[in-house]
Amino acid sequence: MAESQHPPRALEGIKVVELSNLDTMPNYAAAFAGKSFADYGAEVVKVEPPRTGAPERHRGPFKDELPDPETGGIHLYLNTNKLGVTLDIAQARGRDLLFRLLEGADIVLNPNLPADNDRWGLAWRTLVERFPRLIVASLTSFGADSRYRAARGGDLIASHMSGVGWETPVNQVTDFATHTPLKPADRQADYLAGYTAATSAMCALFQRKRTGKGQHVDVSAWLAMVSMNRPAIGIHTHESPDAPYGVRIRTRAKLGLPWVYPCKDGWVSFSPITERFWKGTKAAMGNPEWAESEIFSTFVSRAINHDAVEASLIDWLTGETRQQAFEKAQGQHVPCFPVNLPSEVAGNPQYKARGFLVEQDHPAARTVRMPGAPCMFSRTPWQLRAGAPRLGEHNAQVYGERLGLSADDLASLQRDRII
Repeated sequence: MAESQHPPRALEGIKVVELSNLDTMPNYAAAFAGKSFADYGAEVVKVEPPRTGAPERHRGPFKDELPDPETGGIHLYLNTNKLGVTLDIAQARGRDLLFRLLEGADIVLNPNLPADNDRWGLAWRTLVERFPRLIVASLTSFGADSRYRAARGGDLIASHMSGVGWETPVNQVTDFATHTPLKPADRQADYLAGYTAATSAMCALFQRKRTGKGQHVDVSAWLAMVSMNRPAIGIHTHESPDAPYGVRIRTRAKLGLPWVYPCKDGWVSFSPITERFWKGTKAAMGNPEWAESEIFSTFVSRAINHDAVEASLIDWLTGETRQQAFEKAQGQHVPCFPVNLPSEVAGNPQYKARGFLVEQDHPAARTVRMPGAPCMFSRTPWQLRAGAPRLGEHNAQVYGERLGLSADDLASLQRDRII
């Protein structure tokens, strides 16, 4: 499709510069935020260190199981639709080029440590003062100005300081000696921080339309996890210790039903607690006689007798497969879904019907299958227009055509390992 004929894009016209994390502790938040902009039509220029590239390039799985910075699965997913350039921002000449890129940008996504930014002259105050209309988004473990700003943190730390590891599975961790903390799969704190930053930066853009001024958006992966996944810290700081959930957090006493149950061939998530869901649960189970007992007749009585409800549900579910339980519960409008393996998710018929998994031809990795649109827009649809860039793929386009550098200039910068 010719460029002039493409469907309208939701974020077309927005220009984003995404910096790579240069610390040895991985941080993919900026890459995920950049993807959120790029896939809906914004122009995102991803700035990577020369030779090595961004950290996600070195994370598998790799095509044919051979490590290759062009075919890492995380890189291929996180960097779709972006322009890729190389630049050593730790060198003065590199920063000069970066500042020229920022002159025409609306947003910069910076995942680097505050101390590194201070040393390189990229502190958020410096950038906001130099570029008054720029939205400067800091994406760090603890925030650019918090009491923990000098700490390195990371996805594992954010997951556990937020209470997510401590509270998973929710309402089932009652004995620390036998229920050790769990880490969420992959790097969920990074990805959540990336979405938080993208959303916050959009809010700042709307504010700029009214005021004409940019601002600093300070995103902490730790606080993003606190706010979005488990309520433990919020309850601890804002509710009475004697409130029901406060008692649970303080004593670890089990006060309700779990969300995940064993069944015949694995596990399902199941929620029978409200009046409507309990009525549907009884129908899904075939209206057994025990479910009509007076001790299960009200929400309060079921909460008081949650151990008996749980035992009876497990007795039923262990005779059902995940699919059987899913179909019976969903047929009665009871929230339920199987806990699937990644391979099962990839073959999920609902995802297939929605077209959620998409394929993209990449020059290095060939056909790549990955998750598609997170949400569907009718007039300005999500589009997979281009695969993840090869390292330095757009140097000539961005530095030469846009900034006006000559071929000799580019060659000199390359010799000096600036690009």
